[in-house]
Amino acid sequence: MPTGEKGKSYKENMEYHRGTSWKAKLRVAVDKAIWTSINYEEFLQKMQLAGYEVRQGKHLSFRAPEQKNFTYMKSLGSYYTEENVRIRLAKNRSKVKTPKHLSREARLYINISTYVTTGNREGFEHWAKLNNLKEAARTFNYLSENNLLNYEDFRQHVSDVDASVKAADQRIAHITSELSTQKVIQKHCDSYRLCRKVIEDCKSAKNPKEYRSKHLAEYQLHDSLKKELQDLGVTKIPSSEKIQKRIENLESEQAATIREKQKLQKKQKTLDIIQQNFSVLLDAPEINSDLLPAKREPVSVTRDK
Repeated sequence: MPTGEKGKSYKENMEYHRGTSWKAKLRVAVDKAIWTSINYEEFLQKMQLAGYEVRQGKHLSFRAPEQKNFTYMKSLGSYYTEENVRIRLAKNRSKVKTPKHLSREARLYINISTYVTTGNREGFEHWAKLNNLKEAARTFNYLSENNLLNYEDFRQHVSDVDASVKAADQRIAHITSELSTQKVIQKHCDSYRLCRKVIEDCKSAKNPKEYRSKHLAEYQLHDSLKKELQDLGVTKIPSSEKIQKRIENLESEQAATIREKQKLQKKQKTLDIIQQNFSVLLDAPEINSDLLPAKREPVSVTRDK
């Protein structure tokens, strides 16, 4: 790798070979950012994400956290000049050309995801308008937020969302059934306690036989409720507070699951629109997939005064 560097001091030379100098660390960060970027702005953003402060002026420079002074890129060697960084990024773009063996759907998705990976929302919206696509901004935001940058991930995401909706439906059905059961148990327990009190009061009755005959309906209902509760899995009568708390927890879980399902259904609706757009494009004889230049918000940098 060409460097074009001037001679180093003994200390800097030792740090360089150990990889502990600011310059050595910067080279690693720059190389990593270049390898994972396809344009200059994305490269600068990756450097910022790596913790470096960016300064652009006559010469590009970076400063790491706790580093006192900025390091000029040109001081890293000719391989790291701004011109060569741009050349290396251009080579990256040439490497992401659509493979010929991919399906038409996958090739089309690469055309779409290219806008997302470069953050070119305005260009995507313009392209979508030319191709009569629906809700371009919504599509762009969804693909970007969910990091859906290739067709396989997109198809898997659609499948996962569908499966999550089905799972939510099953969970709601289960909770609803359990909630219904708990409310029946609550009602039976309340009635059972009343009957039980009537039976226990028999102990203090002056004429137990007459008392029992008078309250025969409560005795029969007591036995019937006891059997029904046993059939529902209740062998020990829980307190009213415990049953009510259980019902409230189930109602809360039910409401949360319904909200989750509604969010998933919104995702499904967006995915349906994206897939409808795919269908429109796949049915078209030609697809206008050229990337269109668009103004973008600049990366926040410090410039030389």
